[in-house]
Amino acid sequence: MKLSRSLPWLGVAASALLLVNLNVLGARWYKRWDFTTDKLYTLSEPTRELLRGLAQPVDVQVLLSKSDPLEVSVRHMLDAYGAETQQLRVHYVDPDRNPAQFLAVQQKYQILAGKADDGRVITDAVIVVAVGDKHWFLTADELVHLDEDSGRSRPALEQALSSALDNVRRTEKAKICFTVGHREPTVDDAGPQGLSELKQRLLKNNYDVDSVDATAPNVNYASCVAVVVPTPELEFAADQATRLRDYVKSGGNALLLLSPTTGDSQALRGTGLDPLLELCGVTLGRDVVLEQDKAVRLPQGEGEVFWAKLLPHAITRGVLHEDDKLSSRVLVVQSRSVSVSGAASLVLRSSESAVALRDLHALTENDAGSTTAGTAPRSYGLAAAVELPKPASSQAAHGPRVFVSGASNLAYNRNFQDPSLYGNRRLLENAVSWAAARPSMLSVPAKTEREVGLSLSEESLGEVMRYVLLYMPLSAGLIGAFVLLRRRSDEKRSRQSSRSASGSSS
Repeated sequence: MKLSRSLPWLGVAASALLLVNLNVLGARWYKRWDFTTDKLYTLSEPTRELLRGLAQPVDVQVLLSKSDPLEVSVRHMLDAYGAETQQLRVHYVDPDRNPAQFLAVQQKYQILAGKADDGRVITDAVIVVAVGDKHWFLTADELVHLDEDSGRSRPALEQALSSALDNVRRTEKAKICFTVGHREPTVDDAGPQGLSELKQRLLKNNYDVDSVDATAPNVNYASCVAVVVPTPELEFAADQATRLRDYVKSGGNALLLLSPTTGDSQALRGTGLDPLLELCGVTLGRDVVLEQDKAVRLPQGEGEVFWAKLLPHAITRGVLHEDDKLSSRVLVVQSRSVSVSGAASLVLRSSESAVALRDLHALTENDAGSTTAGTAPRSYGLAAAVELPKPASSQAAHGPRVFVSGASNLAYNRNFQDPSLYGNRRLLENAVSWAAARPSMLSVPAKTEREVGLSLSEESLGEVMRYVLLYMPLSAGLIGAFVLLRRRSDEKRSRQSSRSASGSSS
């Protein structure tokens, strides 16, 4: 009798022990199953090796609201990352529901944020990956690659997260060097034409920023991942230009912002950088491009301030869209003409109605028309990019990259302060990222492309019409007829049963 009473308690104890054992085994040998068609959340072996090699904790701040379509994918992917390492500390911050917490993260990492028309908080970073004082930003565009021409998308969440982890775990930072010594704007200048805002953006994205004296005979660019030459008012001497050219030939990268400058005589100066420009297949004119198309030029001036046309290139990704209405506009102020040959390609150009002015006296006298009279309008290049062949001794993933702009206003502080100049800021940031790209230690396989949205052909439209106008009404009619006939049959059987019952009782 006592044994029978204790049996239920023994069963409960055995079940509890079994559950504890299952939990211990599950914690020790964690296993996830990915049932998605393309194995979206199955990590590649390079990513697993990267995660297993993390030697210090990594903070991951996810700044996505619950309503954001990316939030679920990011959460699943970070769960997969967490299954491979204990070094990830993931924090989810909803900007809409937890504004105080988001404000603290925003101030810590200097995140730009604003509000959309519907009240949602939008930011320039959706994920922040940080190790100590080093951090890396990921934008929504980096998590999904969309090919607008084909209408297909490729998930890039694993590539973006793994690249961010790989960058923040490195002991060295990429150094961007700005030349001084030729009356260039400086990275500490907070004026409208200074570069202090650009410096802050680079520091925010885990770059080191340094100024180098290009006039020094012992100047060494070797530690610079890219050298920026921002509007030198004085020409480079031959030996100075040669040192910069040799740096690029050996695998270095450069951004040359070379807007027109004049001396006391108002004559346009050269840059002195012809040896480097010739190496790149870029020719810079001693002129100023004046836009004559009233649809793109600003009312003030003689056409030296205008909206430039973007051309397809890696630098214009995210700025240029197939639909011009969705493209961000790039404002050009006093640009030289740029022509290209060989491997170089144009990134910006004017309209077909532009002319080039070689004598600036007319501009100072507000009489540019007299100087350009008789000049046939045509399209002029305004900026170019080129990737040179990789040196034989280089271990980089790409050859030397050079971006050349005939206008320097792309880097000015006002681009980061005026929302209407967002295209200028984005274009320059893309140019820096493109030129300073470091070889990746990861080789994460790309995911399968998928169709985005609904694509309707004439045949599919006809099929939809048949479904709506024929198949659906016919199906509803058949179901209604079946229900009607079934009810009549049931009523008929019910009446017959009633009559039989009445006959039997009588």
